[in-house]
Amino acid sequence: LPHGNCFYASQTFNDIPPQDGRRILIAWGTIGMPGMPFNQMMSFPVELTLRTTADGPRLFIVPVSEIGKLHGEAHTWKDTALKEGDNLLAGVTGDLFDIRAEISVGEAQQLGFVVRGTPITYDVANQTLSCRGASTVLKPVNGAIRLQLLVDRTSVEIFGNDGAVYMPMGVIPPEDNESLEVFVKGGTANVNSLEVHELRSAWG
Repeated sequence: LPHGNCFYASQTFNDIPPQDGRRILIAWGTIGMPGMPFNQMMSFPVELTLRTTADGPRLFIVPVSEIGKLHGEAHTWKDTALKEGDNLLAGVTGDLFDIRAEISVGEAQQLGFVVRGTPITYDVANQTLSCRGASTVLKPVNGAIRLQLLVDRTSVEIFGNDGAVYMPMGVIPPEDNESLEVFVKGGTANVNSLEVHELRSAWG
């Protein structure tokens, strides 16, 4: 199910109302918290669905829709060319984000994001998505990949192609780095759509 480094002892909720009908999972995020009076973390809740694919039935994993209730200020781009050295996100800073992107890979060799110092890299030739030593296959659909990144204070949870890939990554970013970057190397790509939603705390 997961391809990251931060997932253990997952459970699904029971007593979800029949009119809702979702299967919602939450996992134990296995990452050490130096100096904290608690042990590790819980992952973002995700919805599980079984879908038919060219490779047969597969389990898909996407964040629950309720994450949208935490959205704050939004930054959006549409149909924007991206060449090496460009960074559309140079003016966006913060610590909590919901990032959603569709990028046509074009002639690029690599593309991806750097989230508060943590690279998330897609290798076009090998069709692989990588982060902090974890890697998995992500095949383009009609020449494009879709990514969603949920950025918390101790994790970056990566979803590829609407849930075909799930990479929950335990990350404790530097406190003095709140930067974001979207990048391309070795050619050009096209940002079909990019939404960066700043997130409010769930603890209202």
